[in-house]
Amino acid sequence: MKKSNFFWVGYADLMTSLFFIMLVLFVVTISFLQFKMKENERIIVENKDLFRNNSTLISSLQNKEKQLNIEIQRLNRLLKIEEQFKPLEDSPYFVYLDQCKKFVARDLIGKQIFESKQTIIKNEFIEVTVRAGEVLENFLKNMQNSNPDQSYLLVIEGNMANELDKSININDLWGYKKSYERALAVYNLWQKRSIDFRKYNVEVMICGSGFNGLCRDKEEGNNKRFSIQIIPKTENQSKKNRK
Repeated sequence: MKKSNFFWVGYADLMTSLFFIMLVLFVVTISFLQFKMKENERIIVENKDLFRNNSTLISSLQNKEKQLNIEIQRLNRLLKIEEQFKPLEDSPYFVYLDQCKKFVARDLIGKQIFESKQTIIKNEFIEVTVRAGEVLENFLKNMQNSNPDQSYLLVIEGNMANELDKSININDLWGYKKSYERALAVYNLWQKRSIDFRKYNVEVMICGSGFNGLCRDKEEGNNKRFSIQIIPKTENQSKKNRK
């Protein structure tokens, strides 16, 4: 065989070998690319899920932040109101009973301002009671000027004195009725003297605690009295947010 024939045979074998090598490399490359594509698709799906979860978390945190800011504003408003209660707490006309959050007229402490089992204020305590109402009305007027959007609940509570031997049942319905009538007698006296709390964003509630109630005087006879509570009314924030 001629040398040229050997050359071409060898050349053909070489080209065939190279072809198979390239074919194998092509198949391996395609397989690797397909594997990487699937891997990338999996990573993309995971990233989408992670992004979605992060978006939900961010939205939840933003809502919590908004609620927290609302609560902070509400607390700041209440703290401001508490500071504005100081003049009444320091007033020479009232004593603040911290344990039960009530005010009692200073000049009526230890005094039996009602006759036993009666609901009429004794004559000697009428002007003191009127002066207490005037001071209270002026205080609520100043509170409205400082907080025109704030409203308050004014509770006028009547009390009854039990017998010295505590022989009357503390849940006696007669005691609740009479103590209510005592609170009503105080309110009617203030109304008669043109003392009107309702002009100042105030809702008035008249009630009686009978022979019950917090901060009762240790001297049982001195519980023939009345006390007041002033409660700032706060709006339900969840209801406000739905408006």
